[in-house]
Amino acid sequence: MSKTSRLLTLAVTGVALTVPHLALESPAATPKQPSPAEASYQEIPLRQEQGPGTFAAAEATQTKPFELVGITWPESTQQVTAKVRVQRDGVWSEWQSLPVEDEHGPDPSTPEGKRSGTDPLWVGESEGVQASVTTADGTTVSDAKVALINPGVLATDTEDAPAESPQTMASGETPYPMPAMVSRRAWGADERLRSYNQDCSVPKYTSTVQAAFVHHTADRNTYTRAQVPAMVRATYTYHVKSRGWCDIGYNFLVDRFGRVFEGRFGGAQLPVLGAHTGGFNSNSFGISLIGNFQSAAPPPAMLETTARVIAWKFDANYRSPVTTIVMNNKRLYTISGHRDTKATECPGNQLYNKLGWLRQRVMVLIGGSVSTPIYRFAKQVGFASTGQPFWGEHRTKTGWATYFATRDIFYSQATGTHSTVGVFRSKYRQLGLDASALGLPIREYGKGKRGTLIQAFRSGALYWSKPYGTHPVAGLIYRSYVALGAEQSRLGLPMTDMYAVTNGIRQKYERGWLTYNAHQGKVYVTYRNA
Repeated sequence: MSKTSRLLTLAVTGVALTVPHLALESPAATPKQPSPAEASYQEIPLRQEQGPGTFAAAEATQTKPFELVGITWPESTQQVTAKVRVQRDGVWSEWQSLPVEDEHGPDPSTPEGKRSGTDPLWVGESEGVQASVTTADGTTVSDAKVALINPGVLATDTEDAPAESPQTMASGETPYPMPAMVSRRAWGADERLRSYNQDCSVPKYTSTVQAAFVHHTADRNTYTRAQVPAMVRATYTYHVKSRGWCDIGYNFLVDRFGRVFEGRFGGAQLPVLGAHTGGFNSNSFGISLIGNFQSAAPPPAMLETTARVIAWKFDANYRSPVTTIVMNNKRLYTISGHRDTKATECPGNQLYNKLGWLRQRVMVLIGGSVSTPIYRFAKQVGFASTGQPFWGEHRTKTGWATYFATRDIFYSQATGTHSTVGVFRSKYRQLGLDASALGLPIREYGKGKRGTLIQAFRSGALYWSKPYGTHPVAGLIYRSYVALGAEQSRLGLPMTDMYAVTNGIRQKYERGWLTYNAHQGKVYVTYRNA
């Protein structure tokens, strides 16, 4: 025994204390994908041609093989008409107009969007191209380029998407479930491409989800199941390299077989800022149906999956599919078509005519109204206090949670519904939420002794004091601390988090330590004399 301290032991038997997980729960970064075999990207300048109306044209009778084509030009060019034809096995296709969709794109306030252009067109295996760009007023089209993209082949392109998980109507106690989804990794996203343009490597987020904008890609309707991942990769490349965007513009894409593909990087559950509806990207998400639905009707499986994606996003964020909202000084349905915001054919007449059905179908899927315990708690507290949901209602390790702007609310049958705010929210997130030793909260924070604030959790508590900040006390160390008298005990206030030592865990207090010995299953208290 040292001259400055004496040892007093307190034995507590039981299960070992888990060291707190120190990572904030967040979407995991997607690992880098290997480059697809024979992938390539080409840009061919369009030369100026003279005639009855100035236009730009290009012809390349022999190119590297490509499967997707698009045309771009400087943003200042107005009233552009573009068309292409391609060569396959020495035979030229018919000329085809490309939709000019500047309204598909980022908001003006973002660093994205360096070039105007057409929607990309999937043409299949081709080896030659002719393209032209004209303007209605005869303005010279300078610096126009045709992009030819070969997305290459990945081994996973021949595999089917994940089997669809069972879908049920919302129970009222939990939100509508997330549909099975083809992840970015599964469709082969090269995450290095997100660093191609400046200020684009880190995803940007908006405040919440208030609306869904429905699009079509204005592409072919005859693609096969195996081609879809390559089509998504090619669109991703075109949006980034040809248009100057940070990532693929849409948050989700749905194919004609009823499969949904994760779009823009940043976490499908979070309000990732997309580049799908220029001027209306904030607080919304874009879902694009792969195909052209101006004349052709979208297949039932495609519509059903679209409804399920919207139902999941809306129910998690407590939104009604049959109401209206004002965005950018314009009143819109919460489920709107792209043409509701700008003069565009998108999402095509046949798909646009299905929006009424889509709203009603989403309403049926979510059960007609929001009634989860978290929603009821937030409503009781007041949305003026919670702010808007940022990470909508989702599963955690032991329950459910919604992260609002200023308050996180948690629910489980065992703990009820409680929230964390301020320093308690920050510390709980840092520790890893209910994946940490604390578990879910069982009460709101309140005043303790000696000027402390305390919040109780299922397996411990967070203590705040002005001298030492916020620290968790959990597991057997927490039981020992409470048995001794907690903050009024001889130990005093916690000064540190719990930390690992040889054979166990320790926590430092004002006048001593509590040490958990994992081999013995006991907690020892050490007092320090002044």
